[in-house]
Amino acid sequence: MTAPRAATLLAPLLLAMPGVAMAGSISAPGFLAGPDSNAATPNPAAAHYNPAALGGSDGVKVMADVQVAFIRVDATTTRNNGIDPNTGNPYLPSQARVQVPVALLGVSWKIIDQLAFGFSVSDTLVGGGDYTAAEPDDEPPYVGHQRYAGVSTKLITLHMVPAVAVTPIKGLHVGGGLKVIYDSISALQAADPLGTEGVNPSTGEAYTGDTYLSGDASGVHLGWNAGIYVDKWKYARVGISYTDNGNFSAEGDGSVRVPAYLSTSGEDVTVPAKVSFDYPLPPILQFWLNSDLTDKLTLGAGLEYQMWNVCCGGPEGDIVIGVTDDKGNPVGPDAGLTITVDPVQYSPRRLWNSGNYAVNGSYELSEHWWVGARAQYSQNAVPDYAVSATNLDYESVGGQLAGRYRFGKDEKFTVGLSYSKFFTKDRVVTDSAWDLRNGDERFSPETPYKASTNGTFSSKVDIVGLRLAGRF
Repeated sequence: MTAPRAATLLAPLLLAMPGVAMAGSISAPGFLAGPDSNAATPNPAAAHYNPAALGGSDGVKVMADVQVAFIRVDATTTRNNGIDPNTGNPYLPSQARVQVPVALLGVSWKIIDQLAFGFSVSDTLVGGGDYTAAEPDDEPPYVGHQRYAGVSTKLITLHMVPAVAVTPIKGLHVGGGLKVIYDSISALQAADPLGTEGVNPSTGEAYTGDTYLSGDASGVHLGWNAGIYVDKWKYARVGISYTDNGNFSAEGDGSVRVPAYLSTSGEDVTVPAKVSFDYPLPPILQFWLNSDLTDKLTLGAGLEYQMWNVCCGGPEGDIVIGVTDDKGNPVGPDAGLTITVDPVQYSPRRLWNSGNYAVNGSYELSEHWWVGARAQYSQNAVPDYAVSATNLDYESVGGQLAGRYRFGKDEKFTVGLSYSKFFTKDRVVTDSAWDLRNGDERFSPETPYKASTNGTFSSKVDIVGLRLAGRF
């Protein structure tokens, strides 16, 4: 029997904002509500992008924009020169293959010239990495090199935004919205509590000495957004908005699974646990300029700036993970374990600010047909030292093409299709802080070993979308 000791079971996470290509993850940098939707576009998506733009709408409009991103990630290790010390063979590559559905439902209602309302629902911040689908990592023990960086993480947030816009003078609109955000996360994390590279001391078998933390949690938190929209000039419609996304907060049920050599019974043990996840989300500043060059041709350009460093540039931005028993006590000897699981744990982030720079254009081919396009360059927000298999981000260049068809009386109804493609720059990490003693205990490689993240990370992203809309 080993002496009781603390065990850390970290669950690194990643985030994405497929709606506007939020940095900080591998996930889909698509464009919710189409290539023409931004902080200077007065459509039902304005409650999401810039509430003030609702003031430039007319009548009642509804919109449903649904996209599915197909994301492929391949990771190989450079740790220990790529050789697994347990087996003497090269580390097996890790693969994530996920489909991320993202949707925005919106409505706008211009009541009088000076007042407009809007409402949007979107799963704006979504993300995750699932490395369990490919052989031989489909069930424990997980042998891919990512196993101490997160075997599987699936995250969804649902943003509900009632918003209002006021027009104090013609051509100038101001607005704001309240964000009610539903948070949901499912995570599976492996850890090496004794620092033995996952070798079970009692059998000498590789990978069988790991412990596992799993949990499903949910919660609700608040945020807000506000903006200014100027449509006084035909050749310069300007939108500026600021979004505060608040702090993700979720609680739920989980379990801690330990191998036989870490239990008092000498058998594998799975202990029920209460889990929690808390971490800040970044504020976002958007600026956009659209110009109606003719009655048919519109061009625009803008910037979306994610202030990750404001929320997550230091220890205050780390993901805080709680693991306790039903009474709020540490999981340990009382549950038949020979180790004690740390009740408060951290998953480091320490992210940079990042920007997405884009241009867009649209053209009315006829009274029925509309085509549009958008091109974008996106920076990454995750420094090399903070990269892990589930805390990824890529510098990327890509865009979206879309077509829409209007039909019905007075062309009140619209159906459209879109396709987005992003080309990501591979990441080669050789100086991850997970493998360096840099004086920060949250990054320390001291026992238990948390991650082996040096390696090559590549991804591919394709997105298809459907638009349905109507005006009344």
